[in-house]
Amino acid sequence: MLVEQIRDRFENVYIQGINTEAIFGQLHVVEALKITLESLKRGIMAANRPELDLLLRISCTTQISKAISHAGIKSEKSVCFVMFSKNKSNLLKARHYALRSLPEYDSLEFTVEASARNTLATNLGFESGSYFLEDDEEFLKYLVERAALITK
Repeated sequence: MLVEQIRDRFENVYIQGINTEAIFGQLHVVEALKITLESLKRGIMAANRPELDLLLRISCTTQISKAISHAGIKSEKSVCFVMFSKNKSNLLKARHYALRSLPEYDSLEFTVEASARNTLATNLGFESGSYFLEDDEEFLKYLVERAALITK
């Protein structure tokens, strides 16, 4: 699997595959990654590995099994691979390797749709008619705030 290959081949390059159905647009991933990187810097990650910390924050949960079930890679589903590292050279090499390894690569940006918002909101326990289900910007803010509150 690509994730294991990247982890084995490229020192200090972190990679996490995320089910795109668990992502509320590119900004959701970027903001959760910022929180993970700051947590790593401060030594207060919610998980032992930064890539798992990111998955927990994307999923808005502290339970690893729930995060994997909700946002982990699933066969026949679209995946977003997130790679990060302090070593730019290794990161670029890992990116190049990943792009060569993927049979089908689609660099299209995420589109945020009401159905995605509703699915994510339902997974988070919101009832239909909730304020968060009507406003993309407010829903994204909520997801980022929830990501920031994830602790060990």
